[in-house]
Amino acid sequence: MTCCMKNLKGCIPDSEKRRFHSLGIDRPVAVLNALLKTGYCVVDGICGDLSFEEGGNPVEANRIIAGRNPLTVDSYCAELIGYQPDEIEYLRYGKELGLGEYYSQDTNVIELNPQNKPVHTSGGNRAADRYKKLIDEDAACSACYSSLVYALHSLGGRIKAEGKLHIGQGFKGKGGDGIGIGNCARGYKACIPGCPPKATDIIHVLTGGAL
Repeated sequence: MTCCMKNLKGCIPDSEKRRFHSLGIDRPVAVLNALLKTGYCVVDGICGDLSFEEGGNPVEANRIIAGRNPLTVDSYCAELIGYQPDEIEYLRYGKELGLGEYYSQDTNVIELNPQNKPVHTSGGNRAADRYKKLIDEDAACSACYSSLVYALHSLGGRIKAEGKLHIGQGFKGKGGDGIGIGNCARGYKACIPGCPPKATDIIHVLTGGAL
């Protein structure tokens, strides 16, 4: 995952970048963040990728995330795309070095312009298209839809759920059996809340965990 902490590597010479990789990049990235303090962190989350930071399987999310602590911001981004922070070694090292706290339910998250969330548009992503048969989508925001795609990709499309996963603004006021993804589909028998929900929460439920 490349967000705030790993992106700080852009501030060092190419020779040092190569040395970071030879040392094993995770601990050097954490130490670099301990030395070069950042007070305002911005993550371009407009279009990520399922597997590679330079593209190949793009996932449109249409969001920008900002915060004051790189470890908190990166741990929040990790959960959005389906990882627990400790699964990403440079985040774990950063926590050990006292760079800050992981995102939690107590973290103050302020959403700006929620009324302007772009609606998901179908793209030519063959890796993501394989999961469409599992999804019943109606006017889903791209941020919400991308969380679901990241979760399904992490699970390889293997889920412990019957019926389709309902997602989108078109499900407001509707309900029934099955699983609703996000606050708009809260009327379903089971709903994974969030606006957007985190991919980690979706994974937890789709693998048989309790809501």
